[in-house]
Amino acid sequence: MASEMENLELLEERVRRVTEVIRGMRQENVQILAQLKEAQERIRNLNETIEALQEENRRGDELSRQLRLLQEERQEIRGRVSRMLETFSSIDEMQPTGRTDH
Repeated sequence: MASEMENLELLEERVRRVTEVIRGMRQENVQILAQLKEAQERIRNLNETIEALQEENRRGDELSRQLRLLQEERQEIRGRVSRMLETFSSIDEMQPTGRTDH
């Protein structure tokens, strides 16, 4: 009988320990789920940041393209203005030097 009581006490002790382990594991599970939720939120925020940076990059590429076009246009305009100034200069050289203003 004493042996049965000892076995019952051992069984009760094991049940208590298992219950504590299960309780601890449940608490740990809750903490892990909270950490998972935070990690998923950080990932979502990082993905949004990446998308925003990619959009900024696309806009930067477009602005660079427009700037290149404007620089090319400016060079073309400079060339035309230089040619016009040369034409005017050659016209002035053809005028007689003794000219009178009206």
